[in-house]
Amino acid sequence: MINGTTQRRVCIASQKGGVGKTTVALNLAYAMARRGSQTLLVDTDPQGGIGLSLSRRTAAAPGLAQYVSQTAPLESVIIQTRVDALSVLPVGQLAMQDTAGFGSVLADGAVLGNLAASLAGRFQLVMFDTPSGFAGVTLGAMRASTHVLSPVQAEPLAARSLSQLLEVLTALRNEGTPVELLGIVLTMLQMRVDKSLSVADELWGQLSDRVFQTSIPRDPAFLDASAAGVPLGLLHRRPSPASSSFEQLAIEVEARLQLTSAEEAHGPISLVD
Repeated sequence: MINGTTQRRVCIASQKGGVGKTTVALNLAYAMARRGSQTLLVDTDPQGGIGLSLSRRTAAAPGLAQYVSQTAPLESVIIQTRVDALSVLPVGQLAMQDTAGFGSVLADGAVLGNLAASLAGRFQLVMFDTPSGFAGVTLGAMRASTHVLSPVQAEPLAARSLSQLLEVLTALRNEGTPVELLGIVLTMLQMRVDKSLSVADELWGQLSDRVFQTSIPRDPAFLDASAAGVPLGLLHRRPSPASSSFEQLAIEVEARLQLTSAEEAHGPISLVD
């Protein structure tokens, strides 16, 4: 449950591609839902990474693009998952020649903001997965959000892109958009590789209040989960060690968003009574 009635909207954004953005969006949304937050994961990326990460049927389903073009009502394109608290809005069918127009429609944030607002009574948390870069669709998602979470690959080039993120957030606040940096999450961290670990140490040292303590390791289990079309936590009956990183990240996100998990809200559960 959320303390209060304000809907939280989190944009998962990164200047650089290939940093695990969609992996973070999907697995964090799953973890948040498992912990009790009614969550809607919206895929705004024309490449449809969320749908492709789940199933061919989801990737082929109508979605955000059809809602934007007014060829399908919103309720008809929201997919309820087997996790009661998690729903997915895929990007839908979008021809390559239509992607520019799609981006233009969403760039000012009004459509996505209105979409989320219309579902405020149903979803406490709306998460937007976005294409890489800070323009077009991604800028619109940032404008529609209360917070931005940025995955940063634990390697030098990716870390240097953080200044661009901070500049964009400053520009958005200057234009009157009250979006905040929720935090930076290190991805593909290799604890036994000196260069990877040094990037993590540098970011934790310089931006300690902005970098989540939880990091996402580089692990082949992520590829297996993607191939199977499931979040990492559903890959095996016994969750892999890598999946626990998203549970820990969800706890940190809850604290920063002032959320309360279902377990915390209801207190201890007796084992025998």
